[in-house]
Amino acid sequence: MSRNVRVRVANTFIAASAIAGGLVLTNHFHPFTSAAASTPTPSSSASTPAGSGSGSGSSSGGKSGTKTSDAIPYQFGQVQLTVTEANGKITAIDYSNSSASNGREQAYPYLVQYAIKANGSNFSNLSGATYTTMAFQQALDNALAKF
Repeated sequence: MSRNVRVRVANTFIAASAIAGGLVLTNHFHPFTSAAASTPTPSSSASTPAGSGSGSGSSSGGKSGTKTSDAIPYQFGQVQLTVTEANGKITAIDYSNSSASNGREQAYPYLVQYAIKANGSNFSNLSGATYTTMAFQQALDNALAKF
């Protein structure tokens, strides 16, 4: 295979990866849900009925109430979360005091969904928003530690 062909193949792969990442961040495609599932609408909070979260996380049973994390600065903004728990299950996460630059705030609805499902910060990074995910997880752990 000639060098020109290898360069074209590599450039095509890079372009396709960039487009796929852009689709995920702009809510046009979400690889973790089926086409029939609804995507979250950007808002300042999200919630699910108590007891619907599953999986392991940093949260343990019996705690109830609402706690706010410290503001966690990172290179694209800051994350501050208000977490509501009922009987040890995360029921809502408000991120209205959080900021992010260059469209990274679009990751917050997905991160809220992942955290509620995992009932803690034990979930994978959101592709294209690694630093935002890590700051979100740190803020979530900080708020949960206050319970």
